[in-house]
Amino acid sequence: MQRYLFEYKILPTGEISEFSHVAASEEEARQSIKERVADLEFVEPEEVEIGSLLRTLDASKQYYECEGCT
Repeated sequence: MQRYLFEYKILPTGEISEFSHVAASEEEARQSIKERVADLEFVEPEEVEIGSLLRTLDASKQYYECEGCT
């Protein structure tokens, strides 16, 4: 599994940011990330434009701790 970091744009506001998703392939990540970003930004999926792939990271043997867990 890989962690794919994408740039995205919220079309109504023009805001540009980044979001990553763990998936087996870049295509799979691109297909599912739009809905997750829309959920996060409280907009409709049609208002999200997924841009370029910024980075690919190995998702195995990685430890992520949420901010509220510490």
